[in-house]
Amino acid sequence: MHAIRFHLRAPEHPAGPPTAPHPPSPEAVRDGLARGLPAPARIEHARILVGPAAVDGVAFVLADGLLAAEAALTAACAALTDQAGLLPGWRVPHCALDTLLALGLHELPAFP
Repeated sequence: MHAIRFHLRAPEHPAGPPTAPHPPSPEAVRDGLARGLPAPARIEHARILVGPAAVDGVAFVLADGLLAAEAALTAACAALTDQAGLLPGWRVPHCALDTLLALGLHELPAFP
């Protein structure tokens, strides 16, 4: 299982802040990502935060290896943001392995 962090952004209006319809639920985003994953990769679980103009999350992907998991979730994000996806026109500025989790450094050491 590999932790892949992703960030999606709503399209920006030329004259101001991002413009987006009502954001989808975290469950809808997870389901959309799961449908877009190429086999045999699959999402074990995911933590997703949805805001008015952004989606941030980390997906724990089961795949043959770390690079395969990263490539699979990148493809799923692309499917989610294409014209037929749940978030058409959104950008994917970040979709990559979570380095701290991959190295086992997700907790800071405790000092007495």
